[in-house]
Amino acid sequence: MNRIIIWLILTFSSTHISFGQDLQNGQKRWSPDQKLTVEDFKIRISDKNNDVVFSQFMMSHAISGFDFMKRNLDQKIENIFLGNASWIDTTKVANIQKQIDFQQMQFDLAEIHARKFRKRVLQHKKKIAKGFNVINRINNEIMAEFSENRLLLVKETEDAQNEEKIAEWKDKITTELEQLYEFRYENKKKIKLNK
Repeated sequence: MNRIIIWLILTFSSTHISFGQDLQNGQKRWSPDQKLTVEDFKIRISDKNNDVVFSQFMMSHAISGFDFMKRNLDQKIENIFLGNASWIDTTKVANIQKQIDFQQMQFDLAEIHARKFRKRVLQHKKKIAKGFNVINRINNEIMAEFSENRLLLVKETEDAQNEEKIAEWKDKITTELEQLYEFRYENKKKIKLNK
């Protein structure tokens, strides 16, 4: 059975930088239109000691003390695939597209949590001016939730072998992405939160 590993790195920036516009070489921001491809996995391996597939994602934010005045914070939090830190051993994977699709599901799952992060930060944005403890707390909660859900995805789908569970997870992920649509990275409009 192939072992699938995904890492979630949450980085912090307490100063305002030009973040979110330019991606570094090998990085891919989550997008509903641009799915992962085998070419996105930049590391080439053929080593029996490594996992067959390794995907690394980064959820990062660049939130400053004055961001509480913004309409929304969607573009301050990104979900990025790190191709230069990811690989797929095409010599050991029987169905490459199936494995890429499973990695995309994990990227989509990370996007759900990025949107939850954006929503929670917006809910608490007035507290940002008083300090970044709230961001750290939300980050820790999101990371724990994502880790639990990712492990559940891998377990329930038996590393992408159980087609019935794959279909269930795809539906669940699609539904959650739709429910959090306002909190997609591309949204620049003001978000009204229900009280």
